[in-house]
Amino acid sequence: MTSSQPVFKSQDQPPAKADPVPATAPIAAKPAAKPWWWRWSEPVVVATIIVALIAALVMAAAAGFQSVKGDVRDSEARVHEEVRTSEARLTERIQANETSIQASEVKLREEIQASEARLHEEIQTTETRLREEIQASEARLHEEIQTTETRLREEIRASEARLNKRIDDLRVDFKEEIKAVNNRLDAMNDRLNARLDTMNDKMDRLLEILLASKS
Repeated sequence: MTSSQPVFKSQDQPPAKADPVPATAPIAAKPAAKPWWWRWSEPVVVATIIVALIAALVMAAAAGFQSVKGDVRDSEARVHEEVRTSEARLTERIQANETSIQASEVKLREEIQASEARLHEEIQTTETRLREEIQASEARLHEEIQTTETRLREEIRASEARLNKRIDDLRVDFKEEIKAVNNRLDAMNDRLNARLDTMNDKMDRLLEILLASKS
């Protein structure tokens, strides 16, 4: 940025050469020459320089502000664009997640239905197998009961036969024992009768002896 050049008045310029003094005129004394830096210390020059510097600073600040403002606008535009892009990506992800969730729900429902169908089929198969096993167990139990009843009947009949045989044997033995007892009783009666006869004979002889002794 260019600054305005200071304007010098005519009095600040170096004095022009004077016309040659006529020989007849008296020679006047020359004023003392000012140093070159003296002109920069004049108020007008200083004020002009300060104004130029302030103008340059203001223009630089304005240009910087415009640049910063443009950068801010660009940043805002980029941020808005990134936000819109992020929102779009987020919306796409949400939609994709919702689609995936819906697909997962459908798949899960199908798996649950398939599991329920398999479980129902397994339950029916298990119930059928249990019914068959129960029927087979009942048949085996009924057969075992019949076999046991048949064996018990045979054992009871065999026991009854053995008991009847034992009773018959006991009856035979009892009859034989009764017969033996009767025989023993008959023998005892015979012996008693023989003894009684002997005693009667002895009593008769004793009476005869007594009668004979009295007479």
